[in-house]
Amino acid sequence: MKKRLNNTPVSAAPSLRGRFLRWKHSTGVRPHIFLCFLVFTALLLVLLWLFQIVFLDEFYRMQKTEMLRSFSNSMVHNIDNENLQTLADRIAEQDNVCVMVTDENMRVIVTAESWNGCLIHHMNRFDLWRYASSLAEGDSAIAAEFPLDAFRNQSYDARKFRGAVPPSDNGGAKSLITVQRAVMADSRVVYVFLNTLITPVTGTVQTIRNELYFISAILVLLSFLLSLILSRYITRPLIETTEAAAALSGGEYQPVSDTGYREIEQLNQQLVQAAHDLHRVEEMQNELIANISHDLRTPLTLIEGYAEAMRDLPDENTPENMQVIIDETRRLTTLVNSVLDLHTARGELGTLNTTPFSLTDSIRGILSRYAKLTEQDGYHIAFAPVQDAWVLADEVKVQQVVYNLINNALTYTGEDRTVTVVQKVQDSRVRIEVRDSGEGIAPQDLPYIWDRYYRGGKPHRRARIGSGLGLSIVKNILESHHLAYGVESREGEGSTFWFELPLHAH
Repeated sequence: MKKRLNNTPVSAAPSLRGRFLRWKHSTGVRPHIFLCFLVFTALLLVLLWLFQIVFLDEFYRMQKTEMLRSFSNSMVHNIDNENLQTLADRIAEQDNVCVMVTDENMRVIVTAESWNGCLIHHMNRFDLWRYASSLAEGDSAIAAEFPLDAFRNQSYDARKFRGAVPPSDNGGAKSLITVQRAVMADSRVVYVFLNTLITPVTGTVQTIRNELYFISAILVLLSFLLSLILSRYITRPLIETTEAAAALSGGEYQPVSDTGYREIEQLNQQLVQAAHDLHRVEEMQNELIANISHDLRTPLTLIEGYAEAMRDLPDENTPENMQVIIDETRRLTTLVNSVLDLHTARGELGTLNTTPFSLTDSIRGILSRYAKLTEQDGYHIAFAPVQDAWVLADEVKVQQVVYNLINNALTYTGEDRTVTVVQKVQDSRVRIEVRDSGEGIAPQDLPYIWDRYYRGGKPHRRARIGSGLGLSIVKNILESHHLAYGVESREGEGSTFWFELPLHAH
């Protein structure tokens, strides 16, 4: 029994599969291709040796036996045909088969002898009768093998006719005989005897064996050459693609031309797209840093200036100045919360707290919190639902979607400073639309507005921080609920952002 040393368990020997996997990971494509070709060649050679050497004699005997049985059935089916003798002559001439048809008393009715050593023509009537009597009622043709001189100097027990092989000169030519009973139209019983030679295949086997030696050597050599050529042809574009992909981290990728394979072409296209996306993300991140730096500089400067003034000048310690500091602090909080909200939305996709709630009442509550803003800055948010709509979702996250869409609309709305929230109930779904009256979104910008850090080139109508994260947060929340959403916009006519939820009975 194996014991542990220093409390360390004795590890088992690595399995064969584990060794193969380690070898596979430590080698390239070429050894794998060569191994596959070698295994295929070995299997092919094994099949050739089995069927051309080992089983050749058995196949040859089976083929001869089936041929005789087929001819016997043909003779039986035409037993009443007046051209039966012609059929027997044709079989004897074309296929080197002796044919003899006898009555119950073994008197010959039809005969055709194709070679002088035919065994059935050297058998006496008694031997023929004994072999014919071994047939059972309804039997098809039965066959047996005998030496060529079986009935010349000696006779054999006819009871052994059913598949028996009497003692003979092993490896020499044999005589294959079949017998089958037939009933004529006048109810007479006749017997159909057929006889053919089974020549030894020893010489043929030796010839094929010698040929297989050369074939084996040629196949192994061809497998090596083909694997070498194919591996070089296959690995060349892979190596070039790998070398070109090394520059992908920098957002650049030069695709390999003329790879010759559809899959590698698709890989190149994906790498080109990945390089483009990385480059675009890098640009948006750089823009985000610039935007946040700019947005942070202004409130921090104001907070510092007003705080120093209130410290140095007692008369400046007024509620108005304190309110400026509070407002600028809230602007900084909004920016930080936007970044945190994005990562929270992306990290909690699988932790939705779905409960039934009134979506209509939830939107009313959100709009009531915007009342102070509408009073001070002159903005107007319209919302006139026809009926209450209940849904089953995460209320906190859905409220976050509505907040972000309204903030986005307030940021980009037109001179009338109006934002419209529309609720439409159709069939079993409720659709929420948030419309602004701004300048709209350019068609080339529409595919990117849901991306992180993206901000269009249109100027903001409102002095608010725009981090480019609001719509990305909306996208992540709605996709975590598997909800449909989208945007409709025309330049100069404003934009409409929408999303849909299934109605819930309450």
